[in-house]
Amino acid sequence: MNIILDKFYYDALNEVGNIGMGNATTALSQLVDKTISVSGSSLTLLDARDLSKNVHLDRVGAIVRVMGDLNGGFILSIRKQHSDALTELLVKDSEHAEDEYLRRSAFVEVSNILAGSYYNALSKFLNLSIVPSLPKVTEGTSDEIFTKAKQHINGKMEHVFGLTTLFEVMGEDEYHSLGGDMYMLLDSASLQTILERIEEMRTR
Repeated sequence: MNIILDKFYYDALNEVGNIGMGNATTALSQLVDKTISVSGSSLTLLDARDLSKNVHLDRVGAIVRVMGDLNGGFILSIRKQHSDALTELLVKDSEHAEDEYLRRSAFVEVSNILAGSYYNALSKFLNLSIVPSLPKVTEGTSDEIFTKAKQHINGKMEHVFGLTTLFEVMGEDEYHSLGGDMYMLLDSASLQTILERIEEMRTR
């Protein structure tokens, strides 16, 4: 299904992204007890093949399926070294810091915050009912993670939106620059629902 997005739609979706990432920054800052700033690129509409072009063998992905008014999901894809650094910030003061289960749980929590901040903003901004699943964590290339996402998410994912985000974590004696890619996958009916809600905003 060919759906045309004009500047108004992109601006509205970018505003959702700004709100969501702002909320995520606040939540992460409280979680690690450090100052976090975020910079993000504009939301872009991608071809599914574009995800295969940015190939890294050391990526960690968290896949969140969403249901309700939308059928689709979110992928958080981050370099393995950045995932490890972020996880270390969360568990380093724990007596079980080397426990692999604890470290994976910490990454799931971060994924919940990042994806949750975006779809909560989308839900409130456009008055949508969105029910998320728990994140499914996987590792591999961007292409492998995307393939697993399509298997985990029901329906035909015809539209992919991408948002590259850079988090800067600053403490008294440390600094981390952590980059990640967020993808929103939707079928045509779900994208049409979003555009109709945005159009209602335009005509108010």
